[in-house]
Amino acid sequence: MKFDEILDKLTQLNDPWLPKKRFNYSDLVPNAGKQGFMTFYPDRSRSFDDLFSTICMITGEGSPFMLAFGHYLFHHGSGSAEIFFEDGYLPPPYKHNYLELDYVMEGQFHKQIEGKDYVFNRGDFLLINQDTSHSDYLYRKKQVILTLQLSNAFFDKSMNHNDMALAGGESDAFLRRFILSGSRDYFFVRFTPPPLSTHGKDISRIPGLFEQILDELSWPQPGSAHIVMGYVERLLSLLPLDYRVSVEWRDRQAEQKHHFKEIRCFLEEHYKDVSINDLVKVFGHNIYYFSRLIKRHTGMTYSAFLQNIRLEKAELLLKTTKFQVEEIARRVGYENLSYFYKIFTNKFKMKPNEMRKTGLETGTGHEPPGHTLYADKKSN
Repeated sequence: MKFDEILDKLTQLNDPWLPKKRFNYSDLVPNAGKQGFMTFYPDRSRSFDDLFSTICMITGEGSPFMLAFGHYLFHHGSGSAEIFFEDGYLPPPYKHNYLELDYVMEGQFHKQIEGKDYVFNRGDFLLINQDTSHSDYLYRKKQVILTLQLSNAFFDKSMNHNDMALAGGESDAFLRRFILSGSRDYFFVRFTPPPLSTHGKDISRIPGLFEQILDELSWPQPGSAHIVMGYVERLLSLLPLDYRVSVEWRDRQAEQKHHFKEIRCFLEEHYKDVSINDLVKVFGHNIYYFSRLIKRHTGMTYSAFLQNIRLEKAELLLKTTKFQVEEIARRVGYENLSYFYKIFTNKFKMKPNEMRKTGLETGTGHEPPGHTLYADKKSN
């Protein structure tokens, strides 16, 4: 079945699962919590609970509505919605913990990626890396965009990393560098289509694979999930062979410095009872990412870094408030006073009461600051 036939069938008005309601796009902008099959975190990152899915977005010329429909490999069937939008609307950017492969079937695709605008033309493919901030401009003109969402677990399940039967050395290198390794040193990869044949037809094998993938997901049969995984593996191995590849690299050092600053600010705000699992919930990475990042920037483990923040807050409270030592220990997260004395003395080479005297001697002591946790957050 050809792709045009698939789209025509899926968008027929008498299709029983076509939406009866229309939604305003601005009402669907994510905040936090569960929305459909996506989980959105407060930092606008998102995850999804399937190995693989397809999302197709269709806009007609002059139409204020976008038809979006999706198919999911295991945990979900199909779904669709008609969404109203203002012409030229740009939703808030978001990022996710999976790879996204976009295919521009019709029209142009205008995206903002890490704060910069890019235009992708008909026939282009776009592989967006994990943890890359991006958003799509919405225009009232003819546009068909097909998106594949690929989780890390998908590759673990579908591909044998040690014995892949790939199409060639160039393809092998591409898969290992940009997909299987989990590398985050790039924002996106653009694939420009090959020239047309003398008959004016696309000579690439890729569009045909998309037709087969969508066909299998639209009308699943026994074995469809395994067939789809095989098609996707073949598609990814052929892309660097059939298309011209260009890469937008990220400044890893600057990015990691920014991430570390965000994490440090969060820990300094929530140090009393924060855990590394809270970082996972808020920022969307796994615990090993945070452990490596903190170690790289401080030389300390996560536990040691958090303890250092707590003790520095305790030092500030000792010097600037008249709270009892036991109260200060509790406020920075320690119920065991003996343990607090031990680690405080090890760090500052003096006991808490001795530290308080240094504050009094310099004239920085004052009354406890109301209901705020930090003495340096008093209202001016």
